[in-house]
Amino acid sequence: MKVYLDDEEVFEITQSDLTLLAHSLLDVKDEIKRRLKWVITHKCEQVFLEFDKEWTEKLRNDSSVASLPKLKEDFISVVIARPDYLDCNARKAIRDAEEAKL
Repeated sequence: MKVYLDDEEVFEITQSDLTLLAHSLLDVKDEIKRRLKWVITHKCEQVFLEFDKEWTEKLRNDSSVASLPKLKEDFISVVIARPDYLDCNARKAIRDAEEAKL
């Protein structure tokens, strides 16, 4: 069984592993789907907790911000539209550039 993301193979579960999983799971495919969904959902929840904590403070300290969006999707949209928002790759590029100067 192969697991894909946007038509790219991410990893393959060997037949041996599928057989092993069938030893203790009634529906291997459903269980794999459930666990993959849980992992991604849990990661998103954890990242949002950090994101919310960081940006709620920044937005509250910004006099140009009148109110904070209540919906998660709106909050994310407001933050990523800001000129001072940097995603992980942008922050890493800045750190790398600063380290290169040393």
